[in-house]
Amino acid sequence: MITVPLVDLHRHLEGAMRTSTVLDIARRAGHPLPDAPRERFVATSRLAGLLPYLDRVDAPAELVRTAEGWTRVAREVVLDAYDDGLRAVELRFSPWFVQSRTELAPEAVIDAVVEGVAQAQELVDLPVGLIGIMLRDLGPDGALPQLASILSRRDAFVAIDIAGNEAGYPAGDFAPAYAKAHEAGLRLTAHAGEAAGPASVWAAVRELGVERVGHGVRAAEDPRLMEHLAEHRIALEVAITSNVQSGAAASFAEHPVRTLLRHGVQVTLNTDNPRASNVTLSHEYDVAATRAGLTADDVETIARNAVEASFVLG
Repeated sequence: MITVPLVDLHRHLEGAMRTSTVLDIARRAGHPLPDAPRERFVATSRLAGLLPYLDRVDAPAELVRTAEGWTRVAREVVLDAYDDGLRAVELRFSPWFVQSRTELAPEAVIDAVVEGVAQAQELVDLPVGLIGIMLRDLGPDGALPQLASILSRRDAFVAIDIAGNEAGYPAGDFAPAYAKAHEAGLRLTAHAGEAAGPASVWAAVRELGVERVGHGVRAAEDPRLMEHLAEHRIALEVAITSNVQSGAAASFAEHPVRTLLRHGVQVTLNTDNPRASNVTLSHEYDVAATRAGLTADDVETIARNAVEASFVLG
């Protein structure tokens, strides 16, 4: 039994919204409903790669086209985290991604999410940290405008992140935006080492100065990198089920989490996309123990790591 309260450091808002809520919002607005929505929105097995997985994460967003809808989504995502017994949750989202699917202004998206979180916190005692994502796919020229939207609501966020086409847009392209975010007092994380190899993690660490790495599992391919991560206490935001579904790990039994732990890396365990992966955080801890081969001490260490690495609790 885990004695440390569970903290989720890597949970995407878009990937956590309830399928039933998305369908209800779409029906009320008169939007056509997709055929077989559960198959469209949920990964029930290993997929053909990261892009098919991300499609299940992103697809529901275009059916939630109002600020009121995003307020409802955010409120429910926080309440779901509370119902799973979490001590804290850090939610990440891209205001510009939502804009691309809904035509809402990025600032309106942020305000809607903040309102939803506030409504949830009127009902439950759960610390929530919001992490603003910049989309890699918009390229380096799009980074500073995206950051400007986030900084226009600076007090709403604890950190920034980059996500998207990891192999196509190197981390170094986003160094000016990360420097500006750091100056504004935001904490720093970045998706790396999921769809690309150890070089992607090195770039996030060396060129962006991140304190945590989203996924980062391919760091296990480079002993020097693992040594560096361990020495500098740079936490990895690992999501075992998501990694298997997206192909970042070959299987639960072959997931590199054990290698990372044995090299002293500060591994944390997270959901990534609870709806898209059909998981809760408590389920992920069960998977770590029963399918990924971790010991009871390993699981306890991971839970402590998440508390220590949290931006909202720290």
